[in-house]
Amino acid sequence: MAERETFFRHSLKVDFDRCQGCTTCMRSCPTGAIRIRGGKAVVDDNKCVDCGQCMKVCPHKAIYIQQDDFALIKNYQYRVCLVPSTFIGQFDEQYRTREIYSCLKKLGFTHIYEVEHEVEYMVGLYQRYMDSHPETRTFISPYCPAVIRLIQVRFPSLVDNVIKVRAPFELASRIIIRRLMDEGAPRESIGVFYVTPCAAKIAAVKYPVSRKETCISGVINMDFLYNKVQLILHESGNDAQPSNHALTSQDVLWALAGGEACHFQGSQYAVDGLQNVLNFLEKLEDEAVDAQGLVEMRICDQGCVGGVLTTNNRFVARKRLEHRAQDLQHREKTRYGRYEDPEFCKWIDEQMEIPEIKPRSIYKLDDDFSAAFKMAERMRKIEKALPGVNCSACGAPSCAALAEDIVRGDARMDTCIFINRHSQASEDAIRSIWGDRVRTKEINHEK
Repeated sequence: MAERETFFRHSLKVDFDRCQGCTTCMRSCPTGAIRIRGGKAVVDDNKCVDCGQCMKVCPHKAIYIQQDDFALIKNYQYRVCLVPSTFIGQFDEQYRTREIYSCLKKLGFTHIYEVEHEVEYMVGLYQRYMDSHPETRTFISPYCPAVIRLIQVRFPSLVDNVIKVRAPFELASRIIIRRLMDEGAPRESIGVFYVTPCAAKIAAVKYPVSRKETCISGVINMDFLYNKVQLILHESGNDAQPSNHALTSQDVLWALAGGEACHFQGSQYAVDGLQNVLNFLEKLEDEAVDAQGLVEMRICDQGCVGGVLTTNNRFVARKRLEHRAQDLQHREKTRYGRYEDPEFCKWIDEQMEIPEIKPRSIYKLDDDFSAAFKMAERMRKIEKALPGVNCSACGAPSCAALAEDIVRGDARMDTCIFINRHSQASEDAIRSIWGDRVRTKEINHEK
């Protein structure tokens, strides 16, 4: 059997000191990426899509998201805080946006740039891509990196439906760097730090699907920065302007569920929430729905305001952003002059293009078709021999997952407690999964 390539890296980590091996995370994972080994949760890098569902449901707070050291900003003379509108939605409406930005500058940033300033150009990139691919009926938005990875590993037949354009924060980082360089700042002195509401966007920065270089210097967890701003917010007496021109009401709502779809004519679909996304993708793959036009998907409920790194209720945060949008309803977009420059636009198109998105099917057993076919047959027979109760005592989420593990050489048949409940081999296998908490021999001896 060929050795599996590790093609994903992740920001989600398991704290083994806190993990109790309770299987809650394993049972909730949409791609079956988690197993219990030695009494602890273990994540398969090739199956994890960084959706953050495991972190949401873990009752022991044993799953966390790494971020870059905040002190990294001191390495740059020009320190740009790349802020999504979701961040503003975390704060009570009594605080003006300028006050929040003032706190960010007190924390050491020299410039604040809002990601949504580039919404108009992103819409243009989407539209030009769709116009240039008339043979495609369904276009899936590339906005949510967790959705893209989910498609790669679980719905690989749909990768060609994804609009091959990089994420909005990549465009925003390039624009602000270009502007600062136009004003005389050396490139090496500019650091752009993105404030992320979720694990998937950290992974998208550190290990992009496109394999193309990012302009982001570091990633800051939204909950971490929110707490730092809250500590000094009541002391904020000065207002700070962002480095971009005025946003419109539609710009502010871009990160919410439905925020992309409303920019396009014709049929659009807005799907949010993990289970809803899974169901819709299954329908698309089975051709059970004819979704002609743009399909916008967000793994998190209500969009980015439901991210695992946000601090406030997603419905409250959404309402705050809607109120902010109402305040901006009559404001017209002021276009940055270089958008009219054909050379500049060509440069942006080249920067944002993704050559391809490769399918990374979790169902692929071997590179050799005949070997994979034999493994699939064996896996089917093993699954049929298993009890089918999906009890997870084997450390896998289901009997089908255990059958796959056995075929891949990651587990044994006697791992199932129903197969050989009284053998020493079975007991040893159970101990390898659940660790020292298993005391079957002592209990049997006492009886």
